[in-house]
Parts: sequence; C-alpha cells; structure tokens
Amino acid sequence: MEEKTCCEMLMALMEFIPDSIYFKDLEGKFVMVSKAKSANSNVSVEEMIGKTDFDFMSLDEAEKSYFDDQKVIETGESIQDKVEKITRSDGNENYVSVTKTLWRNEDGEIIGIIGISRDVTRRVEAEKHILNILSIAAHDLRSPLVSVESTIKLLIRGSFGKIDDSVKATLVDLSGRVKNLTRIVNDYFIKSSVMNVDIPPKEILDLREDIIDLILDEFANEIHENQIIIDNKLGAIPGDRIIIKANKNWLRIVYRNLISNSIKYGGRECVIAFGFEETESNYKLNVYNNGPAVLEEERYKIFDKFYSVGSRSSGIGLWIIRNLIRKHGGDMWYENSLDGHPNFVFSIPKE
Repeated sequence: MEEKTCCEMLMALMEFIPDSIYFKDLEGKFVMVSKAKSANSNVSVEEMIGKTDFDFMSLDEAEKSYFDDQKVIETGESIQDKVEKITRSDGNENYVSVTKTLWRNEDGEIIGIIGISRDVTRRVEAEKHILNILSIAAHDLRSPLVSVESTIKLLIRGSFGKIDDSVKATLVDLSGRVKNLTRIVNDYFIKSSVMNVDIPPKEILDLREDIIDLILDEFANEIHENQIIIDNKLGAIPGDRIIIKANKNWLRIVYRNLISNSIKYGGRECVIAFGFEETESNYKLNVYNNGPAVLEEERYKIFDKFYSVGSRSSGIGLWIIRNLIRKHGGDMWYENSLDGHPNFVFSIPKE
C-alpha cells in the first residue's frame, strides 16, 4: 500500500472516528490528536499539539494519566480497557475506557505513547443498574439463609427434641450446604458493593474474634480434610485483642478470599499463617502459605481484573479485595516471604 494512501487513511481515522486518539512523546506532549480528542477538551487540534494533559485536565486526573504513561514506558506493558471517571472541560462527568501502548519508530526505539479513550458512560450506568439489582437480591437473601442455618443448628443440638443419628448426619450436611450458599450470597453482595458504592461505615473490630476466627470456621471442613496447619507464628498475631477500625463485611471478604486462595494453591498439608504489625500510622497484616511462590513475571498481574493463574479462578477476587483495601485508605501487594513462599500483605490506616 502506498505511503500516501496510508497517510490519508490515518488522517480520515483521526478526523471522523468518535474515539479520542492521541500520540504523545516521551515528555507527555501531544504530537497528534484526533478531532474527537480536541473536541472533548473544548479546543482545536492545533491548540493541543505540544501541550500535555496538565493543560487540559485537573491536577489529579493529569497526574494519574502521567503515571500510567510512565508505567507503560518503564514496563513495556500496555494498559487495556481501564475504566476511569473524568471531568470534561464543561464540568460534565463521564466514564472512559483507556488503552495505552508503546509508540516505537521504525528502528524499534520507544518514542512515546499511543492512546485511545472511548466514552463508556452508558455501559457503566447499565452495569451499575445490574449491580444495584444484584446487591438488593443478595441483601434480601442473606437474612432468610441465616435464619435457616440457625434453625438447623438448633435441630442438631436437640433444642426441639431428640433426633436419631441418621437425621442428625443429614442436618449437619444440610447446614454445611446452607453455610456455603450464605457465603456465596455474601460474596456477591460485597462484589456488587465494591464496584458500585463508596465504603460503608467503619466499625471497631477485634481482628481475631470478629474476622479471622469466623472465616476459619467457614473453612473448617476444607482445613480438616486437607490436613492444613494454621500457624500464627509468622508475624505473630498476639493472643490478646487486636482492635482495628474497618468495615466488618468488607474485611471478612478480604480474609475469605486470601484464605480460600491459600487452601486452593497451598495444597494438601500446607501451612497457612496470619501476621500483624503495628506502625505509627497503619496496621500491616498478611496472609502466608507455604505453597509455590507466584512466578516473578506474574506478580504485577495477579491484581489485574480477570487475570488468573491457571484455570482455577475467575481472576476477579484479588482485584476486588485490593479495591476494598484501597477504599479503606490502605493498599495490598504480594511479596515472597523470607523462606520463598507466597505472602499477601495489606495495610489499613489507623483512625
């Protein structure tokens, strides 16, 4: 294809496509932008050339865009379909899907960034509507399930009269199934919440009594069947009360996900340990297992939405719980322990 034809095709693309397309140099200056990109910034194409995001965005949004650009340049990894909330020059708020990749010259040298932003406001609003319905349904299901589970426990204990062993065994099995169903409903309730609303009110919690012990009880059967050892010596969660301020339901799903992953990937007879460290401004917590370490090339991807190690998960769990922790004002990351095993660490600010 002739160079002139290619150039004409590119110019037609930049002129008529409704998506915002742009080329930036290594300093973040616009070299070429589509007509839609300039229109969204309420300026002409010519007025954008040679300028940066800091000339057209709020400081916070421009800094986020700059850091994303630098991450792509430094790592060589593209950003794909990252949904962001932005404020237009006219004050309207929209959601855009952002994709960024390296811009190389004919010699393969990195000379900047190529980016595409697509308005996905209608898609996001539709997703929010679905999530609202899911959240309401999950919320309405929780209470009846808890009541059923409580009634079954009373039957097992003989509160309504003596029952024979075969009936008791059936009730124990049924109790476990209802407990698992309750856990699934809770998971969907939290997942719909984290993608749709701000953090609910925080509570004063005893980390061991209100969170860890309850989650371990949920996994009691799996822990017993797989002969898993629970060890608090790593980082040593002390025996006395650990008082923190967080949302109870959200923190439970963080531990539920990390413990579930530890059981799944740690394997039979693995060791799972919980750590706690108090700093001047944060609580630093961790969940460790002595299974195989995450491969180095995957450590920066495991928190990405829909990224999965192997085929045993949906790839959304770690993305969700890191969002939960970040909404608490903290952060979550992966690191190898001193003995070379998986260690998921997260921080929660003191209040």
